[in-house]
Amino acid sequence: MSATVQQLLTWAAAQIKTVEKPLESNRQPYAARAGHANGQPWCATFLVAGWKINGVPLVPGTDTAFTPTMQNGFKNAGRLHTVPRPGDVGHVFYADLGRIGHVFFVEKVEGDFVKTIEGNTNQDGSRTGVGVFRHRRRWRNGGNIRGFGRPMYGAAASRPTVKLSHIVEASHSNAIGPQGATSHPAEVRIVEAALLAEGLLSATFAKDGSFGTTTIAAYGQWQRRLGFTGKDADGIPGLETLTRLGSRHGFNVVP
Repeated sequence: MSATVQQLLTWAAAQIKTVEKPLESNRQPYAARAGHANGQPWCATFLVAGWKINGVPLVPGTDTAFTPTMQNGFKNAGRLHTVPRPGDVGHVFYADLGRIGHVFFVEKVEGDFVKTIEGNTNQDGSRTGVGVFRHRRRWRNGGNIRGFGRPMYGAAASRPTVKLSHIVEASHSNAIGPQGATSHPAEVRIVEAALLAEGLLSATFAKDGSFGTTTIAAYGQWQRRLGFTGKDADGIPGLETLTRLGSRHGFNVVP
């Protein structure tokens, strides 16, 4: 089923501070997920990757890395609006280009401003930056935003929810308990199934509902796969790594 607005924005927030490798190369992890060429401007690619990863049906004409084409897709589908909502796509016009040159996710509407999550930007809001960052942009009474595209998000409660504090509690208690000790087994099984799908946990342990030493070791591999090291890759889940796992494997995460 299609992700809700909140699920998509949770995924997007988990991507913040993801940067190009090498810097200023336009090479990033979203092109492969979007099905776009890597090494090209990627603000729109970031959005398309988010929709595809989260199962959001694409509005016809919006599966593109070219920002004017994306805006036209929303317009032709009757889904280009003048007033923003969270989850919408903002389209930024640049006079030097004479066209739309940047797009972003609206995270929150605050009066005349929107808080955003953007790819291919940097701390000062450039359209040619090196990573995923949050910004605050004026949409009303000034500014250069030219409409808001509205993707086809799903209804709420379309995914199971895992509570981070429950998983952390299980990782602490199950590891020191007797073999097969469980805490919050239903939620743990959701995480185990995701680790199995990632090829990090064997089927033998992926249904036992115990976040013991084997599952902790598998989760540590997931953390290292995301680039974490040291104490940040100790196998005890954190909000960012668990959210990113949920975004890939169909579950929502709350603190």
